[in-house]
Amino acid sequence: MKRFCKIGMVLCLIAGVTQNVWAKEPSDAFLQAVEILGKKEIEAEATKEEENLPYVEPTEYIPVLMYHHFAIRDMGQGDGITTMQAELEEQVKYFKEQGYRIISMEELDKVLTKKEKEKDIDKDIGLDLKVKYLCITMDDGYYSNYDLAYPVFQKYQVPATIFAITDSITNQIGLKKFTWSNASEMVCKSKVNIYNHTSNHIPISKTTTEDFVDAVLEAERVLYDYLPTQRTSVKALAYPNGQTNAELKQALLDEGFSLAFTVQPGVINRTTERMAIPRITVESGMTGADIVGKIEKIAARTMQTVE
Repeated sequence: MKRFCKIGMVLCLIAGVTQNVWAKEPSDAFLQAVEILGKKEIEAEATKEEENLPYVEPTEYIPVLMYHHFAIRDMGQGDGITTMQAELEEQVKYFKEQGYRIISMEELDKVLTKKEKEKDIDKDIGLDLKVKYLCITMDDGYYSNYDLAYPVFQKYQVPATIFAITDSITNQIGLKKFTWSNASEMVCKSKVNIYNHTSNHIPISKTTTEDFVDAVLEAERVLYDYLPTQRTSVKALAYPNGQTNAELKQALLDEGFSLAFTVQPGVINRTTERMAIPRITVESGMTGADIVGKIEKIAARTMQTVE
């Protein structure tokens, strides 16, 4: 609340100065300067607020990382879609060195099921785990998941999850995707597994719940057709564009889904809905230490704001 009051005071002061100095409408450059100043004030206050948040032990929550595409060449800083292969390898090595146990969807489901059965007498939202868990996910099913990421996961023997758009793989729509033969190899020879990102990647905001569920069930059918011996007992989904709503979440539960993922930043704690699990975006140029720092900040904010 104090943050917004302070920002308001700054903007009011700017408005007052503007009224006294300008006899006509202020220029676009001046308005842009005001906007930048306001953003910088907000960012500075947010950073200060984060610095004051208490550190949360990583055994109290589970972060889920979200990747998309991988490349060999340097993509520069801040690209939320593409990660260099060398960056991914450094990150995985760092996670293991820092004592993180990277887990699959099956393991995540087991951990959450166990915690759901435990009574939380103190109303603590922390998970009170014995080890630091971490999940790695990739969306869409790009060929680079097979060509560049899969060798890293295979080398370090860590689980990873790919949420695949099944029509895009079968028909090779858009940016090159891996093939079903590639998918079978990944599942058979490593701890990489393939899950549901719908058949057509149409978000719920652009369709009906019935049609969305049909696209989910069609994707499940295709996954079973092409990976019949590699399917697991856990049904997991990543929402296209991360969008969901109450009706859709219930419909997915009715269809037997155990885990569904958004793109909202956050970490898993005792209050997390299974059908609305948050994820943390990995951007290009990030080191393993950068990611852990981002996880810790998001965890502190998540655990502070959840009541």
